[in-house]
Amino acid sequence: MVKLNILSADAASDAPTINPPPKTSFPMKSLNRTILPLLVMASMILYSQTSVFAAHHEEPIIEVRVYKIAPGKMDEWERFFHDKLVEPQEKAGIKILSAYRTLEDENLFVWSRQYSNKKNMAAERAGFYESELWLNTLRPELRAKGFIEKVEIVYTVKPSQ
Repeated sequence: MVKLNILSADAASDAPTINPPPKTSFPMKSLNRTILPLLVMASMILYSQTSVFAAHHEEPIIEVRVYKIAPGKMDEWERFFHDKLVEPQEKAGIKILSAYRTLEDENLFVWSRQYSNKKNMAAERAGFYESELWLNTLRPELRAKGFIEKVEIVYTVKPSQ
């Protein structure tokens, strides 16, 4: 990068007067011949490592779930879902991506969650569904309140290429 020293402005044109950088006795050409190849090699090594990582990195797995909620219970279900079900799943490594009511049917609830990858999916799911909180508190409360009439469909998907 060339650094410009602006000393003054020309009164007639208001254009700055630019002085070139001072000459140095430092041998820039020899430095460029030494450092530049090293920088190119380092960048190639870093690029190859990220390419290898990307080739072995598994994509996240997303689950899209559609529930038929009992008539008249949607508001209470949404509170239960957001207040009690999101945080324990996220602690187990399952990220809640979205939750919606459908416009066509007031009793359909659509939500999605993301597992880190296919390899970890079973462990992350077990981290939630085998937890004391789910087994002893959340599942019994969910059943007692009768929120979910039916799990309509569950899609397990991965991002499109």
